[in-house]
Amino acid sequence: MNLRMNCKNLVRQLLPPHKRQPVRLSLLAGFVAVLQKLFEAFATWRDNVRMMANVNSQVKVLEGYLRKKYDEPVNIRIETFNNGLLLVGLKSEGRTMWPEISLEDERKTRPVPLENEVRDKFKGVNFIVYIPKNIDKSLVEIDIEKFKQALITYKIIQQ
Repeated sequence: MNLRMNCKNLVRQLLPPHKRQPVRLSLLAGFVAVLQKLFEAFATWRDNVRMMANVNSQVKVLEGYLRKKYDEPVNIRIETFNNGLLLVGLKSEGRTMWPEISLEDERKTRPVPLENEVRDKFKGVNFIVYIPKNIDKSLVEIDIEKFKQALITYKIIQQ
């Protein structure tokens, strides 16, 4: 819920219609202008606290946190490896997936990578963080260390 307080409108609504003269409205609006600034500062603080309470080591959450903190909506991204194995679901889920067989050649099946074959391109790290050159690499490293799980390794690449 994102509530923003409009003090000028609030003053107008709280005054009875017969007391809404322009001089009185502007005087009361001047009194509550300080409250408006305080509430805007509070709303910014509240949004940051909510964001920090919800940040964890999930890829998209961590990526969103880094993008918001460093004001880079597109240029920061986190890439993890996909093991490329076959997706096999339960029959109760309605999704069972068998190796795909080509119609042209029945001997041809979907390639299944060997253990750690896809991971070799990551050179021993679990995920790679891509950041622009204008962001300090050490600050990003501190933020990632705060939220990553134990024994998970990563690499930061500046582009």
